[in-house]
Amino acid sequence: MDGRRFSCMMWALLVAFGVALPAAYYAWLMPLEVGDMDPHLFERGIGSPLLAWLNGYLGVLFNYRYLGATNWLVLVPIGMVLATWRRRAPWQRGLVVFYTAALALIGAMGGFNYRYALTLQPLTVATTCVFVWRAFDRKGRSARERGAFVAAMALLGVLNSAASIHYHFRVASVMAAPPPEARPGATLTERLDAGPEDLERWLNAHGVRPTDTVLVNNLPVWYYRTQRPGIYFWCGSDQLFLRDGTHALLAGRSMHEAASLLRDTLHCRYIFSTGELSALSPPFTRFLDEACVPLATDPKGHTLHRVKDTFGR
Repeated sequence: MDGRRFSCMMWALLVAFGVALPAAYYAWLMPLEVGDMDPHLFERGIGSPLLAWLNGYLGVLFNYRYLGATNWLVLVPIGMVLATWRRRAPWQRGLVVFYTAALALIGAMGGFNYRYALTLQPLTVATTCVFVWRAFDRKGRSARERGAFVAAMALLGVLNSAASIHYHFRVASVMAAPPPEARPGATLTERLDAGPEDLERWLNAHGVRPTDTVLVNNLPVWYYRTQRPGIYFWCGSDQLFLRDGTHALLAGRSMHEAASLLRDTLHCRYIFSTGELSALSPPFTRFLDEACVPLATDPKGHTLHRVKDTFGR
């Protein structure tokens, strides 16, 4: 392939998979509501067959929400090495074998946790940047065009990050009232900081004493902002993280039994969550509605509930 055809192919690929597909991804393909999807799969971005491939099996390459807009470019050097296998140096063949094996292993996990794909991210970014620079040079393209292509990759990365942040705010605005930091005019710090404004004062104002144990639904910010006792819980998998391991809160128990476990066994009468997180588990949402009393919701969507006591108060 001559230099001009190679250049046209690379720019066409960049427009197709770095611009057009991400635009469709954020505008139409990624849902804003759970709908008929499994809430756990919705949260992980693999709730439909198409998303299971984009964000799951091929997530290393096309999970734009977390892994950038140009990872797919790594397929070009892999394809070129495979097409000229016998002429390639042993280290190049070894690298391709390693990368494709890792790609297959991570893909086989179905993208259930995007952090698996992050293990390849440094290698993916380095490979694509080095390949683009050297390939344009070998094909006789100018340094200006090489620089323009790399700059376009960087710009798409920035725009993709902005689109990903905006998508998360759109989901939050649909599932709950839009928090102030999601509104136009908010600073970058306000947009990135999802923690409560003043957690200690908020808790005190609603009757939670410093010695009261609180069930914390997947909000690590609790342990950064306060020294109060908390039991870590994840409603998505119904897991209580206790000293002797993980235990279910709701599975196999009635609402009354779950409330009794919290109140009488674990001595925990308050629940700290967000509307968005709680909505990912319909059983937990029912538990909050039936066995708890809502106390407060802060401007950023954090919720505070109190487990009803034996007298129904």
